[in-house]
Amino acid sequence: MLEDLITMDLPSFADLFNTGVLPPESVSMSSLFSGAGAVILGKFTGSVGGLTMPLNYSAMFIGAIVANWFLGGIDLPMDQELQQPMLITLGGMLIGAFAMLWWMQSDKANA
Repeated sequence: MLEDLITMDLPSFADLFNTGVLPPESVSMSSLFSGAGAVILGKFTGSVGGLTMPLNYSAMFIGAIVANWFLGGIDLPMDQELQQPMLITLGGMLIGAFAMLWWMQSDKANA
């Protein structure tokens, strides 16, 4: 019985979403847009001192990378090398930005 549990063939986490390695364009676009988005988001979130910008950047970057990783296999009727990763990156950044806005407002970071 223990051997059955050890040798059981389970799909890996990456196979569940049918995605592979992120293309380099997605990573570079995500880092560039996350930097610009962090500057804009800094105007709307509370101030946590020197951590405001890195927190905003990391939340937006993580959102963009996760969105590109999960939605990388979708075939939208647009350019697959530039327009689709850009749209998916912006969608992931929106999720990260809303999470930061919710977190910063709920913790009353301004005080």
